[in-house]
Amino acid sequence: MTTPDIEVDYDSVDSILDVIGRCLRVDRKLNQRTPWDGFVVVSGYEQGHAAHQAWRFVGDKTLITTVSSLNPAFNRTLIARLRELTADPERGEWQTWIARYDLASDSFDHTFLWPGEDEGFNVLAYDTPMSTIETLNPAHHAE
Repeated sequence: MTTPDIEVDYDSVDSILDVIGRCLRVDRKLNQRTPWDGFVVVSGYEQGHAAHQAWRFVGDKTLITTVSSLNPAFNRTLIARLRELTADPERGEWQTWIARYDLASDSFDHTFLWPGEDEGFNVLAYDTPMSTIETLNPAHHAE
């Protein structure tokens, strides 16, 4: 997938998240380590700095992996617009974004966290504890 293959409505959160999801699903680095049942990418944003960490789910195991920082999903203009559209009137723009993909349902779950809500996700310092990420593994929620 190349940039010309992507069309996005910059006024639609759903369109932006759909494009981001398509880009993450085909990420070269994420797909180097297969098989997996899903993955989670946690991104942190603050003035002048962004960071991304990734893990893959293999059954009930949660394993660290990588995601390409050059992935169009992390395009600055795209993320800036997403943050603007999803900003809270009182809290402003979120700081941490969790994109969790489940292969079985071929779907993403996106969670946005504002400063103070993102305790346990230390992505800006590349130090999110595995125990925090393990709680996001869909296998841990299966009945």
